[in-house]
Parts: sequence; structure tokens; C-alpha cells
Amino acid sequence: MPSASSASSSSSASSAAYHPLQPLRPGHPQSPILPSGKDQTTMGSFQRFIRYGGWRRNALLVIIVVFTCSYSIVFRLGNPSAPASSSSELIPLPNDPNCRPPPGHPSIRYALMIDAGSTGSRIHVYRFSYCLPASTTSRRPSSASILPKLENELFFKTQPGLSSYAGRPIDAAESLRPLLQAALDGVPLEQRSCTPISVKATAGLRLLGDSQSKEILDEVARWLRASWPFKLSPSGAVSIMDGADEGVYAWVTINYLLKTIGPIPAGQTKSPTAAVMDLGGASTQIVFEPVRTRLEPGAHVYELAFGGQTHALYQHSHLGYGLMEARRAVHQMVGYAEVWRRKIEWSELANLGPLGNPCLQPLVSRKVSLVPAAPQSPSTTPPQIVEFIGSGGGFAACRRVVELVIGKDAVCKLKPCAFGGVYQPSFDVAFADGPIYALSYFYDRLNPLGIKERFTLGELEQLIEPICSRTAADGGKFEREIERLRAAARANKAPSALRDLDLQSILAEIDDRPETCLDLSFIFAILDLGYQVDHNRPIIISKKITAIELGWSVLFLLTISSKPRVP
Repeated sequence: MPSASSASSSSSASSAAYHPLQPLRPGHPQSPILPSGKDQTTMGSFQRFIRYGGWRRNALLVIIVVFTCSYSIVFRLGNPSAPASSSSELIPLPNDPNCRPPPGHPSIRYALMIDAGSTGSRIHVYRFSYCLPASTTSRRPSSASILPKLENELFFKTQPGLSSYAGRPIDAAESLRPLLQAALDGVPLEQRSCTPISVKATAGLRLLGDSQSKEILDEVARWLRASWPFKLSPSGAVSIMDGADEGVYAWVTINYLLKTIGPIPAGQTKSPTAAVMDLGGASTQIVFEPVRTRLEPGAHVYELAFGGQTHALYQHSHLGYGLMEARRAVHQMVGYAEVWRRKIEWSELANLGPLGNPCLQPLVSRKVSLVPAAPQSPSTTPPQIVEFIGSGGGFAACRRVVELVIGKDAVCKLKPCAFGGVYQPSFDVAFADGPIYALSYFYDRLNPLGIKERFTLGELEQLIEPICSRTAADGGKFEREIERLRAAARANKAPSALRDLDLQSILAEIDDRPETCLDLSFIFAILDLGYQVDHNRPIIISKKITAIELGWSVLFLLTISSKPRVP
């Protein structure tokens, strides 16, 4: 695989002018290749301690693929993990009367993206053409004004994720079969051989380690070439995505769909861009465009040119701070605290009987596999199957454990810091006006409770309190408290996320997930203590904008498109 520098030099002449999306980097002001930078994933000091060795930095994946279906395509891809549910509905998008094809535009094209997240995999099947603003009169429009036009999206999801098949690469590849079958339904027969496909793995495989993740990805690439008719690049199309790109691509996707980036129509002013906070199974990302604060120099700065406009973004991907990793870390901390408090050996932990855990629902038990405490090696000491039982204490008790896991008190070398010792400008100062979008597990855990569109941390705190204290034998106290919150919200004329609380859905979530209190406490802590969102500021949770699934994969469409042939 060529290096970023060699790729840039070989492709810039032919492709730099082709793309509405042009990330910039020092020394290459017009390079269409995304900035190399350092991997911005982090893990707290305690998590590194209990997980033995922490994480490894991943080199930037610069992928240049040339397809031969009548025109060249240059792209670089990535996507966040997305938890569950399945759909294979083909969604038609509304026609845009303000859009017309540019001269010499290519015919309808298809593109396939598989997002291999930590908890599951999904495929996006895009059909696209080019979009030129209807007001454009030039026969030779600038490339910055030509954006791909989404025509349709098909998506399908499956579980578990590729990282669940460690040591079983053939099974890992076969787990994608339902996704490829869905792609066959979405792409016409005559288009399949020239329809590009790419697989991008995210934090789940990053945590798995180089050797096992490479084994899985190599088998997936071999299987795709041998068994399916789609166009796979000779190299690089099946790979692990850089953590920084995962968040930035989601930011571009959302702001592209909101029309807050790209060419500004005549007579209109630039709208504030949206901030994006994404919570996957193994990592969390934040990306926003500071308006009132100048960023300190560093790899957290992501300079992006899109549609003739430039954007200096703050971005960071926190590896090890996804929801599933947070669960493991909380249980691990409770177990380690018992070892320390009782002054016992790690091997004795499983023999103690049920251990109190403030982040499980009161009196609800759960068996968890815990890795041995440092300095022992997980390769020589087997995990312990430990039974926990909810000890009560409510939100306050669970919150204390979660905040220790987040590592807000880690050494901050470049101030101010978010958590884990990572620099982040004060969010409500640097980004005071734009909307905030919270994706993936933020949505999947809050929406079933009756929070349908937006919420504030103040509202969420009111809801978590009774959830963390609820027991099956509380004499209806929980039900009365939920009804009180809902009635108070409806009596207030101001919009409130608590107006539509769904008691039966909340009870179902608690019964199905003993870690509901843990999940909600972690979500609250990441947004409050971590990203520092004001308690009264609305946060939008959403799966789609204009019928398009949110995440980073729409950027696949934007970057895979080549220059239309202008006569």
C-alpha cells in the first residue's frame, strides 16, 4: 500500500480538482487525501491498568482505488459502530427541484459500504448521481459546486460484530453473508461487476489487536473476491478505520444532510454547523467547529475543505470509552475494589458469592467475566466469572464509579481537558450556538424510554434517578414517579423530553437490561463531565435525516464520486 505522501503525489494531478470534499494538511493545501495525523484514540489510566497494555496507535488509512467502470474513482472511507435492529427497506428520497445534472454527468451509479462495528455489521447500498444547483448557468461549473445527489439508500444490519469471531476468520467472513444478499437485491445485475464495495472496521477490531484483526480482514477480502460479483480494490478496501476519521466523517455526513456545509446560495448567510457526539460499543467521538475559541495546535485539529468552504474542526476519538467497554470497565473496577478491600488474591474473587454492584438494578444479579487484576498477565491467569447483584444506592452511587472510569482527574498536559487527559476547548464557550447531534448508543438507549427527538441533561438526570432506584417490589413508587415527571412536563408549556415518557417501554428496558442504570449513568457522565455540555442545552438524538441513516457512511458517497465529464 502506498504511503500517504506517494499517494498524494500520484493522484493530486488527476483528482485534486474532482472532489467537493478536500481535507487539507500542512504542505499540501490542495491535497484530496485526508490528513495523516496521529490516531486520536485514548484510554483512561485506570482502564489501561486493568486491561493490560492499553491500545496501539493505528496508522492513517489512505486508500486510493481506481475502478474501470467507465470512469475513475478516488476515495477514503470509514464508519462508527451502530447497535442493532434490522431493515432492508429501499428508501426513495424526494426529488429536489433545485438540483439538475451537470453537463456530461455520469449515469446512475451504485456503491456499497459495510460498516463493521464492535457490536454488529451493517451494509449501505447507495444509488447516486451528480447534483448541480439549478441556478448554475455556466457550461463549465467549478468542481466545488458539484455534489453527489443521493437517489436511494438500502441498509441492512446483522449481529454480532466481526470482533466476536477472534480466531475464527472464516466464520467472521460468513457472518456478512446476509448483508451481501441484501446488496444483490439492491444493485441491478448489469451494475454489479462495476459497483465498488468497501469494508471499514471500527473500534472493535482496533481493540482486538493487530494479528487477529488482520487475520479476519484478510479472510473477509478473500471471501468477497471469491464469492461475490462486486468490485473490490486490490488492496485497502477492507481495513480498519482511523478513529479520527470516524468522527469527522459522521460530522460531514450530518452537516451535508443539514445543508450547513457546501456552497452558500446567493443571498443566504452561512448557518452554524452541527456538533456530533457518537457513542459506539468500543469508542466515543466528538467533532465540532469552534467559533469563539482558537484551537491549540495539535493532532486534534482537522482542517477540512468542502464545497468551496474551509472548516477547522476539533475532533477526538476516545478508544475504550464506548458503551460496551464502559460496562466492562465498571464491572472490572467493582471487582478490583473488592480484591483490594478484602486483601485477597484475584483467583479468590469468584468464590465470594454475589458482590454488590451499585450500577446494576437493585437486587438484580448478573454474572460477568472479569480479567485478572494487574500486574498478573491475562494470558496466564484465566478470567474469573463473578456474580454481581445490584446493591442499591441509586444514581449517585453508580455515578461515582462511572466518573472514576472516565478519568476526569487524569493529568492534563494541555489545558483545558475533557477526560482521560485529552485537550478539548470548553464546549459551551467554543460552540455556543450550533445544534448538537448525539448518535448510535445515545439514541438506542434513550429513544426506547420515550425520548423521541431531543433532551437536556437536566431532564435526563431527573429520569435516571428513579430508574437506578427502581425495584420490582417498590409498591408502585417507580410508576408514580414516572407519571409525575410526565405530568409536570406536560403542564409546562415549554418543550420537554419528559412529556412522552413510555412507562411500559421503560419497564421493558429495565427488565431486559440489568445494566440500564449503568448505561444511562455513563451516557450522562460522558456528556456532562466528559464533553461538558450545559444541563439546559438541547441535544438531538436521531437515526436519520431526510430518510438517510446517520453515521459516517454517507461520506463514502461523497468521496467515491469522480469528476463528471464536462464538454
